[in-house]
Amino acid sequence: MLQDFHEQSAIQRYPVGLRYVYDNRVFHYAKFTNAVGNVGTYRLAVATDQILENNDRRSVAPAKVIGDKTVTIDVTVGFAPNFLAFQGGVVAANELIGGHVEIWPVAGGSQFMYRKIMANTAVSAGNITITVDKPFNFAVGIASQVTIHPNIYRAVKSAVDAGLAGFQSAVGLPIIPVTINYFAWLQTWGLCFVAPTGAWPGSAHDYRDVYLHSDGCIADFVTEYAAGANISPQRVGYVVNAGNYGAAEIMLQLDP
Repeated sequence: MLQDFHEQSAIQRYPVGLRYVYDNRVFHYAKFTNAVGNVGTYRLAVATDQILENNDRRSVAPAKVIGDKTVTIDVTVGFAPNFLAFQGGVVAANELIGGHVEIWPVAGGSQFMYRKIMANTAVSAGNITITVDKPFNFAVGIASQVTIHPNIYRAVKSAVDAGLAGFQSAVGLPIIPVTINYFAWLQTWGLCFVAPTGAWPGSAHDYRDVYLHSDGCIADFVTEYAAGANISPQRVGYVVNAGNYGAAEIMLQLDP
């Protein structure tokens, strides 16, 4: 193994998002865009790529026919309704692998495709070409809308540092401190310890599910609901231990 799950690396050793199973736990390979300190090893981390207006791009020549698997899109020129360039027009080769695209062919008629990104070129003349996993079942004419959804593991931060409380979802648990812009494994499934906030989950009758708190800790539903009209918090797992003492060892259930 090039990089153990208790190691970090300045060099990308595996594809971002790669799945790895150890005993009964599941990990995914991630890039951390903020440093994770000691506190971050018992708080959940979140995906910080935002889906904004400028994620909606337009395809350019050449037009694509049924059966094709590549589409070229503009990422630098602003146009209505998305006036900003995607990522400021800076996209490295294969940076988007593991993400997905929505494709809305310009022909209309309720045509739609959702595909996984397998490769992408670097920016050339303001454009990138994306290769997807499955052939197109509709033609993709010039000026079709292509909405980019980056890999959820390509820009991970500890929830306490992310700054978008209430507008972000947990993607996993860092199990070691990580240096900014380094790569490390993120636990996404299985037994783990996550610090609680407020009442310990499991300390009241039938309070077994656990939910993401804004700082990456966990809480039961009642605690989260009372924390500010949080009517639909993210469920991240359940308490394993029996009894009414409460526990923070949970069965994490994010990405199996």
